Amino acid sequence: MRNPVISKRYAKALVDSIQHEEEYIEITGQLGQFLELMERDVEFRSGMETVLFSKRQKREILTTIKDKMEFSTKTFNFVMALIEENRLVFLDSILQIVEKFWYEKKGIEKFIVFSAIPLNQAQKERLIKQLEDALQKKVVIENNCEPSLIAGIKIQRGSVFFDFSIAGNLKKLKEELTGVSIPEPFIQIGVDDANKG
Repeated sequence: MRNPVISKRYAKALVDSIQHEEEYIEITGQLGQFLELMERDVEFRSGMETVLFSKRQKREILTTIKDKMEFSTKTFNFVMALIEENRLVFLDSILQIVEKFWYEKKGIEKFIVFSAIPLNQAQKERLIKQLEDALQKKVVIENNCEPSLIAGIKIQRGSVFFDFSIAGNLKKLKEELTGVSIPEPFIQIGVDDANKG
């Protein structure tokens, strides 16, 4: 099992080095492309992550990839550091953690919303606004489909799940998040509205 402490250390160091949103998107996108490249070829990935390739070979390969994929200097240096310290095997787990640290750094909270069918843009924007109003902070959501919900939504905040029926009164969500009882309906997404997509 890969050591989560190591992944967290590298993820935090990377996030600490990133200055703004555009750079975050660029670097994480490029690291994701590099990981996809390795995942497409088992032998290549094995060579890069183990001692099958020498460090000199790995440096040469990474330099070639950098030129072809137009990696930023920061992306290149980060992957090179992983190579030099024999930590490239942690790249996938590092990428999974980077988003969490970035959102924490920017004061953003992420929610995962499960719905029977994808929410349309208007529904997403309405849900985001209401979550932001409730928490008084910036919110992003990830919408995943879960057909078994039929006409309901399930919202994940960290490791906690809130299960709601769209037909019901979703003000309970705000009550759960803030500890304040709200007499008026909180999220105004009806069954018919949600099923229109």
